[in-house]
Amino acid sequence: MLTAGLTAAPQALTSGQSASAADATCTTFSVPTYVLEPAATSNIAGKRVLHKYMEWGPKSADTDLLDTQYTANLPATSKVFTGGGNGIIYEATSGGQVKTYKDNTATGGSLLTAVKTYSLNWSSAKRILTNGTRILVIDSDGTMDVYNQSAPATGDGTITKIMDGAKTTVTGSLAAADDVWMINSAVQWLTDGKVQQSTISNLPPGIGNITPPGIRLETPTTVATGVDAAQGWAPGPNALSTQSVSSDPDTTGQVRAYTTGPLTSVDDDVRSGIVGDIMADAGPCLTDPDPEVAPYFGDLPDDSGDVLTDPQTPETPASPSRTVSGKFTLGNGEPAQGLPVTITAPDVDIDATGETKETVVGTATTAADGSWSYTLPQTLSSDVQKAKDGNGGILNLSAIAVGTTSSGVKMLGFDRLTAMTDQATVDASVDGPDDDHSVKLIPNTVDNSGSLPDSFAAATESQTYAAKVEDNPAAIDGEDPQWQSDNSLLPAGYNPYLVSGKDVSAEPVSPLVEAKASGSCDTIRVPVSSKIKYTVVGEAHAGWDAKASFEYESSMSSSIDTAVKSNGNWNLGGSKELSQNVSISVGYANRGPHYAKQYKVPIEYVKIKSQYICFGGVRSTWYTIEPKRYKAPTGGALGKVGKDVSSKDGSAAFKRSKKAYRNYLNPGDVAQQSRGKSVKFGGAVSFYGVSMGAKTGYDSNHKQRLVAGTKSGKHWVWGRNGQVGTSGAGVFYSK
Repeated sequence: MLTAGLTAAPQALTSGQSASAADATCTTFSVPTYVLEPAATSNIAGKRVLHKYMEWGPKSADTDLLDTQYTANLPATSKVFTGGGNGIIYEATSGGQVKTYKDNTATGGSLLTAVKTYSLNWSSAKRILTNGTRILVIDSDGTMDVYNQSAPATGDGTITKIMDGAKTTVTGSLAAADDVWMINSAVQWLTDGKVQQSTISNLPPGIGNITPPGIRLETPTTVATGVDAAQGWAPGPNALSTQSVSSDPDTTGQVRAYTTGPLTSVDDDVRSGIVGDIMADAGPCLTDPDPEVAPYFGDLPDDSGDVLTDPQTPETPASPSRTVSGKFTLGNGEPAQGLPVTITAPDVDIDATGETKETVVGTATTAADGSWSYTLPQTLSSDVQKAKDGNGGILNLSAIAVGTTSSGVKMLGFDRLTAMTDQATVDASVDGPDDDHSVKLIPNTVDNSGSLPDSFAAATESQTYAAKVEDNPAAIDGEDPQWQSDNSLLPAGYNPYLVSGKDVSAEPVSPLVEAKASGSCDTIRVPVSSKIKYTVVGEAHAGWDAKASFEYESSMSSSIDTAVKSNGNWNLGGSKELSQNVSISVGYANRGPHYAKQYKVPIEYVKIKSQYICFGGVRSTWYTIEPKRYKAPTGGALGKVGKDVSSKDGSAAFKRSKKAYRNYLNPGDVAQQSRGKSVKFGGAVSFYGVSMGAKTGYDSNHKQRLVAGTKSGKHWVWGRNGQVGTSGAGVFYSK
C-alpha cells in the first residue's frame, strides 16, 4: 500500500530516448516479464524454473499479467537478467561464462534458444542489469563495471568492458538496495519503500581513452515513497510494477501496477502468487492496448465458435438405495475373499472427548471376487438416525475388514461410503450413492502390545508434502498422492507392502479367528486432536471484461478426503460427505476483471485412534483423519479467499483447451454452473501433516458464476472436463 504522504517526481529521462505512449509510432502494449522461481531443492546442482508472463497494458486500466505457460530450466547457481525489449535473456554461470538466449515463444519456438557463449566471469556479482546496449555489473561493495553489447537486438555481438571499478554513492546505493532495474537510460532502485532513479549520461568520447565512451550515474531523484514491495521493475517508461510478499501463501507474491509522473495506482491487485526473481524485458516505449480486444499472447486466438446458450440437458438422476457395497482386494489387486466386514456409523458420538465404542450398523462377508454388500434396515437405531438427519439425510459409513497374511502380517481394509435413501438427498449430494468402488488392504504393522505410535511431530511437519503444498502460493494441479508421511517426503518408489524387507502384496489374507465369533470384538476409538482448518470448496474465474462470483450458501455440499494410517504412513481412501445446514452465506461476488481465486470455508477436523479389540486383547490399531462440520473459529473469518488460479485463464490456456468445451458469451450475458460437481481440488486442506482433496456439489445454493461486461468482443468460457453448463464441466475458465 502507498502511504498517504506519497511523494512523486516526474520520470527523468535523458534526451534522445524514445518517447512514451504519446508517440504515435509506439506499438508496445504487452511486455515480456520473466520470473526465475525459487529452487525446489537445496541441492546446489538443482535447477530453477524460468517462467514467462506478459504484462498487458502496464499503465492502463486493463492491466494484467498473462501466464504464457512457457517455462525452461536453468542451473540454480546461475544469475539471469534481461532488458531492452529485444527478447534476449542472459545467463551468468557459476563456471565463468555468460550465455545469451533468444526468446522465440511468441512465434511458437523455445523460451531459451541458445545464441552465444562469452568467456566472462560475473558469477560473484551482486547485481547485473541491462537495457540491451549497456550492461552494469555491480559487486556487493558498490564497485561497478560497465560493458557494451554491440548487437543488443540479437545477443550475438561483442561484449566490451568500457568502465572498470567505478564506485560512487549511487553505485553503493544500488548494491545495498532491495531491488534494482534499468529502463532505457535510467537506473531505478527500491530501498525500504522508496523508489529512486538515476539517469545515465554518456561521458564525452576519449575520457580515459575509452571507446565507446563510459557513463555517469547522475544525482538521484525520488520517484515514490511508501511503496509496500519487496521487488520492483519498470515494464516501460512512465510505468512501475511491484511485488510484495507476506507470510500467508494465499496472498504472497501480490503484483501491483502504477503509472508514474506523478505515481498513480493502475491496479493494486494485478494478481498474486508470483514468487521468485522478477525481471521485465522493458522496451523503449509503451502504448495502451485496444480496450475492445481481450488480452492475448502471440497471435490473436481463433474467434470462431458457438455462443453459450443453455447446454444443460436433463440427465437420468441416480436412484436412492438402502444398499451399500464395495470390494476389498489384496495389494496386488486380486480379490480378498472370506473376510468379515463391519459397517459402522462414524458420525455417531463424533464429538465425544473420550473413549467410545464404534456404532455398528451391520456386517457382511467378502465374496470370491472380494465384493460385499449390506442393506440398511427400514428403521435405523435412534443414534444412527440422528447422525443421518444431522448431515442432511446422508449417512456416512465406514467399512472395516481385518485379517492376517499367510506369513503372519496383519492387514486392514478401511473404506468410506455414503448411504442415501431418498431422492431429494441423492439430488443434493456431491457424489451420489455408493458406486461399488474397490479398496486395497494395507499392512497393519502394530507391535505385540497393539501399539501404533503417532509419528506426527510439529518439528518435522515442515518437511512433509502437506506443508510444502500449503506453503506454495500456487494451487496444485491434480490430486494429492495416495500415500503420504506426516514427518517427511516419501520416496517416489514407496511401497507400503514391504514389511521387514518382504513384499506381502500378493499373500493370501485370512480373517482373524476371533472375528468369526459373533459379538466377541469391538472397535474402540478415542480422539487424539482436532483443529479448524480453512478448506478449498470452490473457485471462480473472470478474465477480460467480466465479473466472477462464487456462492456457498445455506448448507454444506462438500466431499472431503479421509485418511487412514495403519503402517506408519497415511493412505487417502474414500471421502466423507458434509451436507449439514449451516445457515451461512459466504463467497465472493462481482470480482474482476482479471480475477480468479479459490474460496475456503472453516471446517473442523479430528484425528482418531481406533483399536479392534477381541476378548480384551488389541488385535488391530489404526488412525483416521476426517472432517466433522463447518465451524468458524472464535474471532475468525466465516470464509476467505484462497490462492490465485488465474493461470488457468487467458489466451494461452484457451489455446490448450478442448474445442468441444468452448463457448462464448455476448456482452452482458451470464454463465453459471449450478449442476453437477466441481473438480477435485488437490491440497484443499492440510491437517497434521496430511494433504487432502475436496470437491463441492453445484446446486441452487452453491454455484460458480460469471457476468460478461459491455465491451464488444466475445468473452470465451470453457469447462475443464466438459461444456459449460453440463454437469460434467467441473469448473469453467475465462478469457
